[in-house]
Amino acid sequence: MPYYPDCGKPVPAAGARCPSCHPGQETGDAPHRGEEILVWTAKMPVITSPVVVRQLLLALGGGSLFIGILMAVSGAYSAIPVIFALFLFLAALALVIAAAVQFFTKGGPLGEFAITPEGVGYRAGKESKAINRATLIGTTIGGSLPGAGGSLANISREMDFITWNEMRSITTYPSDRSLVFYRKALVFPIALYCTKDNYDQALALVRKYAPGGILKSRRW
Repeated sequence: MPYYPDCGKPVPAAGARCPSCHPGQETGDAPHRGEEILVWTAKMPVITSPVVVRQLLLALGGGSLFIGILMAVSGAYSAIPVIFALFLFLAALALVIAAAVQFFTKGGPLGEFAITPEGVGYRAGKESKAINRATLIGTTIGGSLPGAGGSLANISREMDFITWNEMRSITTYPSDRSLVFYRKALVFPIALYCTKDNYDQALALVRKYAPGGILKSRRW
């Protein structure tokens, strides 16, 4: 597998520019065996993004459910309402933090995205990485195992790639110009956030490369 000479990351497609070394550059006219690629940077909405809110609640809910099952197995039934109340508190707190992040970053932190003939990729920007680590530290100090687990999951996915044959479905959200790619394994979807200028081009490339019948559109 070839690697980028500047950063040492694997090249997802021949001729593709690294979204880390060359942020903000669109290469929709770059040839790849007669095909097109697109690399760009865009703001990632947080509180207004359905996929972010859904994954946030799933991460917190999954951790709380696991702890609740452990309490039930050990016979500590009286602790289950406390676990449920803790989940509600953490979910509300996470949504407030998400709203604050989107407000103070003026629309959300920057992300780096790519669509290639092989698949789609995402790389977190500096703001997202800083937020993930600050959240991990805060939840660890606060003793929140679900919150710390969710932060670790976010850190582990600061760079991700899905090939077209791994995809189960793709959902587009025209309201915020986003495309969400779901794996056949039903875990860790990738959301690509487009700009006003490249949304139509990105959607055209997805229709060109994606397997037939998996592209859907939703308003929310």
